[in-house]
Amino acid sequence: MKNIKNIWIVSLFIIGLIGLVVVEGFINPKIAADEVRYEAEQDDPLTHDFTAVAQYQNAYMGNFSNLSHLNQNLPLHERLDGYELFPETFTAQIHYSLNTDEMDSVQLDRILVYNALANFVLIDNLEQIVYQFKDTRIVLGRELAQQWVGTELKSLQNVEIWDDVVRQRLVEPAKAQEAFSQMVDQS
Repeated sequence: MKNIKNIWIVSLFIIGLIGLVVVEGFINPKIAADEVRYEAEQDDPLTHDFTAVAQYQNAYMGNFSNLSHLNQNLPLHERLDGYELFPETFTAQIHYSLNTDEMDSVQLDRILVYNALANFVLIDNLEQIVYQFKDTRIVLGRELAQQWVGTELKSLQNVEIWDDVVRQRLVEPAKAQEAFSQMVDQS
């Protein structure tokens, strides 16, 4: 009887040890690798998870907390350096701690178009977004974004439509640069 009890204890110990090795040696590293991959994807407009920012949809650009959380979950978030809101012109100014020449120009164009559209689509009364870099200031306008998209911005809250209308049109470098030049407000 005592022998059977000892066999059960040893068996359970071995099963627990094997379980620990599987969890710590295989499952946890895979989960960690998946998280690292997902985070890296969030830095690129072509792989960014738009559903992750949909929760920041808001009628008013004056909701500072919402606007900041939205932009902290968009590409280039790691270089954010503050915000300013100008409610009289429905403008948000987003500061970045880098010079524009520190990035590939096509990738920067993609990011700015993607981020501006995400802001316009998710914040109903935002009319302009100003990206303030150390070396330059870039202004993108809602009306110009609407013209480039060719459909109601609100419809882009649907992820499939977003992917078709925005993400797919930013894949080709020439199309990304064209989108950027069409959305920049020259006034």
